[in-house]
Amino acid sequence: MLDKIKGSLVIGNVIFSGFVAFFISWFFAEGGIGDANSFTPEFFLILLMWAIGALLIWKIFAKSKLENTSNFKIIFNNLLLWITIPIGFIFAHFFI
Repeated sequence: MLDKIKGSLVIGNVIFSGFVAFFISWFFAEGGIGDANSFTPEFFLILLMWAIGALLIWKIFAKSKLENTSNFKIIFNNLLLWITIPIGFIFAHFFI
């Protein structure tokens, strides 16, 4: 039972944070609220950074089974996935 909860927590977090990363990058690439005439594809680097974080999490959890993984490690890795979104945002600002 606990393994299903851990699995749904990890998969749900990857899916939800992926949607959030996509919508944030699309919003800023379209120009945000003020400037709708310019398209800046550099903000899609947010998705690249998120994808790198998601692949690292997949690699970590592919090595060890979820039932052997501690709750702290699952929560820490899920938080690291959310941290990749602002890191991608900062990284995208270097190219603008």
